[in-house]
Amino acid sequence: MRGIVCRIVVAASLLLLFTGERAGGSAFATSGFSNKSFKGSYAVGFSGTDLTVGPIAGTGILIADGKGNLTGTETIKDGPIVCTESFSGTYGINPDGTGTGSVTVTSTPDGGICASSIGNVITFSLVLSGNGSSNQIKLSETNPNYVILGSGERQ
Repeated sequence: MRGIVCRIVVAASLLLLFTGERAGGSAFATSGFSNKSFKGSYAVGFSGTDLTVGPIAGTGILIADGKGNLTGTETIKDGPIVCTESFSGTYGINPDGTGTGSVTVTSTPDGGICASSIGNVITFSLVLSGNGSSNQIKLSETNPNYVILGSGERQ
């Protein structure tokens, strides 16, 4: 009899887990994130592949104002080329900490081929970690021909 009761409890627990129902609501409860949760200066690093050139990597500073606006700088090595770029753009954060954004390259002091990046738009998805505010972010570029992952920490 005891074995049957244990199996029923385990089966009911699994059913609740897999259907997303728990006491108090969804198994994937929102954490109360918003644009305000992403604010401050973040040190970021990223790497991946530019499918037209090859490996790509870089570091930079991403500054979020908590109102949906971004600015920053990055040094990026795209194939054999190294460029320093400034950018600005926007982002939006969902209650669960996921979000999207885009930035446009506004300037580069490097000239030459790097100057051709001015005006490029970079789109990305992101996720914040924490409980309603974030000291860490994870990023993934969503532009075609790029497979780039990045992460950052609040400075």
